[in-house]
Amino acid sequence: MERRVNDIFGPTILAVILVATQLVNLTDLRAEESGLDAHVHGLSDLTIAIEGGDIEIEFESPAMNIVGFEYQAQSKKDIEAVEKAAARLAEPDAIFSFLDATCRLIDSSVNLAGVLGEAHDDHEAHDDHEAHDDHEAHGDISGAYQFRCEDLSRLSEIQVHLFQVFPGIERIRVMWLREGNQGAITLTAEASKVPLN
Repeated sequence: MERRVNDIFGPTILAVILVATQLVNLTDLRAEESGLDAHVHGLSDLTIAIEGGDIEIEFESPAMNIVGFEYQAQSKKDIEAVEKAAARLAEPDAIFSFLDATCRLIDSSVNLAGVLGEAHDDHEAHDDHEAHDDHEAHGDISGAYQFRCEDLSRLSEIQVHLFQVFPGIERIRVMWLREGNQGAITLTAEASKVPLN
């Protein structure tokens, strides 16, 4: 008895595999364009996945764009800047809005370890200060958000307000995936909407 792949896995699984393959190709293309693991000040990344009634958004940026530095915060001023950024990132309603859909946050996390890890004052213990400084010179900040939405089928775009909240961000590379559709766009302060068609 001959069984076709479609009979075993079903059309939904095959569609997910095909879309995932295309998303990997998009990621590879972006890596080629920007250089592998490129760390560019002014540039941030946003990944959006929409499935069922949920939207998952992941944000990553060099800390320089968010707090103005990339080393481990130790001074009171630097720690306050990181805490202020954390508070802003913890308010996703202020950084994302959804056109024609009502969405509520159900889970979120913010990672500030790149600039607010365990502070260590013992710089004398390091033999190679230049290597140590280079290690600390590329801190990143990231956030992950999950929304549950009503009328998600009507969602036509996501407005990204990160440019207003963090003026150090000049461009945001966005990749999005929505049940059978995908796309990529680069946002700027003047053009900060992600069309989902």
